[in-house]
Amino acid sequence: MINDVARAFFEAPAHRDICVELPPECRTETDDEEDNVAILMKSLYGTRDAAQNFQKEVRKLMTSIGFEAGGYNACTYYHRKRNLVSMVHGDDFATTGEEEDAKWLESRLKERFEIKTHPIGKKEHMSQEGKVLNRVLRRTEEGWEYEADPRHAELLIKSLNLDEAKPVSTAGEDEKEWKLEEDAEALEGRQATEYRGLAARANYLAADRPDMQYAVKEICRGMANPTRGGWRKLKRLGRYLVGRPRAILRYDWQKEQKKFTGYSDSDWAGCKRTAKSTSGGIIARGWHMIKCWSSTQKSITLSSAEAELVAAVKTCTELIGVTQLMADWGKEMEGEVFADSSAAIGVVHRKGNGKLRHVRVGFLWIQEKVEDGEVDVKKILGDDNPADLLTKNVPAAKVETSIELIGQEYKEGRAEVSVKLKT
Repeated sequence: MINDVARAFFEAPAHRDICVELPPECRTETDDEEDNVAILMKSLYGTRDAAQNFQKEVRKLMTSIGFEAGGYNACTYYHRKRNLVSMVHGDDFATTGEEEDAKWLESRLKERFEIKTHPIGKKEHMSQEGKVLNRVLRRTEEGWEYEADPRHAELLIKSLNLDEAKPVSTAGEDEKEWKLEEDAEALEGRQATEYRGLAARANYLAADRPDMQYAVKEICRGMANPTRGGWRKLKRLGRYLVGRPRAILRYDWQKEQKKFTGYSDSDWAGCKRTAKSTSGGIIARGWHMIKCWSSTQKSITLSSAEAELVAAVKTCTELIGVTQLMADWGKEMEGEVFADSSAAIGVVHRKGNGKLRHVRVGFLWIQEKVEDGEVDVKKILGDDNPADLLTKNVPAAKVETSIELIGQEYKEGRAEVSVKLKT
């Protein structure tokens, strides 16, 4: 059930004195023309604490009707008796549960807010598609589907003038050493500003598109100082989207899973310019991908084992986070991480640095977590590790294999409920 609160911020009282200039239609003939101001009684859109004030009102309401606020994420709520899980983002409520319990929550929300309700489910009077933050949620006979806002891909293609361009099979390609000097030439003025805007849009889209996360991560590394090489990467990404503008994540029906699985990988010294490595990771529950990332490691690592250890620690951190989130929702979960580096796994399962004296002690906290049984780290073959997709530009065949493992699928056409691109 998706609930949208109308004029949400006006529902929350202001908690500090803020004066606003009255608009002409609110003035009277007797008002002093030089001092037409008023003190806000309610939160106003654009003020710094408006969102915070509304969230206070939400928490007050939700806890008063039996919900528990999340300890890991304060925007999530759990009703233990009715088994309702609700997430609040801005003025949007997204809730899962049985129909009778969802209707109960709808009635309680209507007592306090003016809302619009959109139920999604299997019954005839329910919709099969809905939107949350312009992402599309769709119920099918096989399960659920999650789809990114298609406008971002369309805008990237249009802004890069690639409507008639020939598509390519991968979102990125490796830098050519003989072009490094040319690629380092800085963009200036309007083109640099345009680069930053397009890179930010691509980054927003990549959160829902694992197939392009590594390519977008490399593009975003150049936002501070855009270059011609970065612009070429943007064009490459745009040509990829010409052929793959729409992708969904599938969540087919499966048995309830009591364990999260993490996949970790690293590309040691993959950056030709800085010699830094990339960490890639995926968190899944059974066959359902929950989260993925591609990030450049902060410091230069001196061996592939160290790079893989840094990546594994990142994956363990994220896995522990989602298990805490599930605990807020009344479900106790275990966790295991798969990595394809025997050396990194060996470090994780022992105590101290051993011969890797250059590895920072801060990364070794994971040894205690493994010993306590909070998380386990196991071996996986490199060819079977889907996180490889997030560490480098892989061939098209590898992309297809990896996205199949995590439930991503390309589609034609356009979702019925998706917001249309304005021409």
